[in-house]
Amino acid sequence: MYALILSTLLSLPLYPLNPAAQDTINVMNLHVTAGYIGRGENVSAGPEMTLKYEMMIQYPFILRTALEYRYGTIVAEHLPHGRISRLLIAPEFIYYRGTDRLTGYLGGGPVYSLEFYRMNASTADSLRDNLGVSDVSVSDVFGYRITLGLRLHRIYSLEIGITELYPSFVFRRDLAPNEYAISSREFRFNDFRVTLGYLIPLKM
Repeated sequence: MYALILSTLLSLPLYPLNPAAQDTINVMNLHVTAGYIGRGENVSAGPEMTLKYEMMIQYPFILRTALEYRYGTIVAEHLPHGRISRLLIAPEFIYYRGTDRLTGYLGGGPVYSLEFYRMNASTADSLRDNLGVSDVSVSDVFGYRITLGLRLHRIYSLEIGITELYPSFVFRRDLAPNEYAISSREFRFNDFRVTLGYLIPLKM
C-alpha cells in the first residue's frame, strides 16, 4: 500500500522521476504579471503590475528581481486619507520543482518600497486647521515577502503572495516663518496578492 502511494506521488507533475535531467525552466526569463491586491489593515484593494527578471543560478534555485507598481488608498479611520502609489524593488530566491507541463515554486526575500502619497483635500484642510500640519508624506521602507506560484507550460504563471511593510507617516508643522517641527507615526502595510503572468524566454 505504501509503495503504491509513493509511486503515485512520484508520478505527479511536481515530482519528475529524473528532475536534474528533466529541467523545467528556461535559464533566463522576462516575467510580466498583472494582478489584484486584497484590502489590508490600512490600505484599500487595488491593482498591481510587475516586471521581473529571472535567472536560474543552479537547479532547482532561481534568483529574480522584480519591479512592481501598486496603487491604493488609505482607508483606516485613524490615518490621513489619501491616494498612495508604491514602487517596489524586490529580489527573491525561489525553489522550484516540476515538469514542462506544470511547475510549482516557493520563494521569498526582502522588499524596498518607494512611497508616493497624495492626501485628500478635505483631510489636508482638517489637519491644517486643527493641528497646524502643513504637509504629510509617507517614508520609504524595507520589508519582506513570501511567494507561492504555479507555472504552466513554462510560459504562464499564477502567483499568490504576502507582503509585509511598516512605513511611517511624516507630519510637518510650521511653527514660524523659518521654523518647523517633524513628527512621525508608524503603521502597517500588509497585503495578499494574486497575479497572472506571462514569461518571455531570454535563454533556453
